[in-house]
Amino acid sequence: MKTRELALFLLIFSLLTACMARPVVSTPPAPVSATPTSAPAATEGPAPAVVTVEPTLPDGERWLKHFREDLLPFWDRPEALGNPLGNFPSKRCNDGRLYDKKSNPCPEIGGNGWLKLNLEYTVSRSRQTYAYGVAFHLTGDPRYLEYAKAGVDYLRQNAFDRKNGGTYALWNGESQTWEPALPFRNPQELAYSLLGISFYYYLTRDPEVLPDILAVKNFIFENYYNPDLNALQWMQAADGSGTNPRDKRLVAQLDNLNAYMVLVTPLLPEPERSQWKADMVKLANLMIDEFYSEEDGLFFLTVNDPTQKSLKNAGTDFGHSIKAMWMIYHVGRIADVPDLVSFAQTNGPRVLERAYLAENGSWANGYETGGVLVKDKEWWVYNELNQFTLEMALADPSLARYLPQTTDYYFRYFVDHKHGEVWTMIDNATNQPKAGALPKSWPWKNAYHSFEHALIGYLTAQQMNAQPVTLYYAFQHKPAESAIQPYFLRGDLAKLESEQKDGLTVYRAEFRNIR
Repeated sequence: MKTRELALFLLIFSLLTACMARPVVSTPPAPVSATPTSAPAATEGPAPAVVTVEPTLPDGERWLKHFREDLLPFWDRPEALGNPLGNFPSKRCNDGRLYDKKSNPCPEIGGNGWLKLNLEYTVSRSRQTYAYGVAFHLTGDPRYLEYAKAGVDYLRQNAFDRKNGGTYALWNGESQTWEPALPFRNPQELAYSLLGISFYYYLTRDPEVLPDILAVKNFIFENYYNPDLNALQWMQAADGSGTNPRDKRLVAQLDNLNAYMVLVTPLLPEPERSQWKADMVKLANLMIDEFYSEEDGLFFLTVNDPTQKSLKNAGTDFGHSIKAMWMIYHVGRIADVPDLVSFAQTNGPRVLERAYLAENGSWANGYETGGVLVKDKEWWVYNELNQFTLEMALADPSLARYLPQTTDYYFRYFVDHKHGEVWTMIDNATNQPKAGALPKSWPWKNAYHSFEHALIGYLTAQQMNAQPVTLYYAFQHKPAESAIQPYFLRGDLAKLESEQKDGLTVYRAEFRNIR
């Protein structure tokens, strides 16, 4: 963004924010400020109008405060770290303690037949590894990089199938085996096994871990891409559950992009970089061709025949649709394919318009079959909608109109202000955690989405306020400065300094012009 464009952005943004912050007159009960609980005495004269100040867009410091105080403490405690360190537990009770069917049978786990099984998942460990990487990235505290490295080491030593290729999905504590067998693994779980390791590589450029990333990526594309489907298929053989191994599922394609490819591709040497770019473009185009409905303006989750790509016959959530838009946008930028960038910039905001609930300033979750809007909200869907909006608002400030309300709602209702982290699902009617929902820590909810949300919030808020972004790295060998970028985004590296912390060389990078 050139200086003149930045000035124009800041002018538009400041006017927009000022309008959002304008005091408005409302009648009790006010949604933000407290209202009187009793009528004033007659001698006091007419009751004053209740003045409610609309929420404003959080700045970078507010996002860091959210990260440090709302999120990090839930994961920075002994119960979260595993035994040995890096063997992170796949589930914990809502108060942060470990589940034990005798000494601590918390109902959110004990009452769930699946969660109380003695199973530990690669996805959750990889996501928690990612989270400690984000903690180091934002704070520069070497302790968090130590935790991330422990997670990387545990996964590489245990979850990687060194004989057959790929990775295992889970550890079965009853049978003391890693599972499932090779034919029954799927590309989504394989992709997420690389999430934490890939973020660690982004932070350190550790040459020891790159071969594992390359090997698993190659394993996925060589074993799952089916030209007859024009997609990565779900499994290599039927597992007896009734699942079609040739299922054509959006997440099998999409999660390879967001878990590791979009982050790692710009960091690769040739010829791998060019090959990964081509594969990302293939995934982006096939997602549009096979899963996107122009009529509904949404992506659908499983499309084995064309009738499943319609709200008349299938439901879908806004989270996968907006994440697909976000990844397609970044693939287009990385591979220099303007049509992909334009597709996301044009169609993504249409998803936001449908998802926004003006009644309470929040995001809805998606649609049931037949087009019935689901207003209750899951944490990850909410995060994805906010993240896309935050980044797109850098180029289109008009999209920032959603963010003061949606972010205020998130801070107010999703955050567990007593024990930390965010709830899995919020009931739209009550703005309270939905009864019977899964706990705050379970195999597919281990800090990833909430931490990424905070990271994107900080990066974009700093740019919106014309403030520099500070991030921390631990490069084993300093890369070219052009290869040092702020996560999925781009920025101008204004300053790079290094210091020794507990025997670790920590690089403090300052970016401007985030875009």
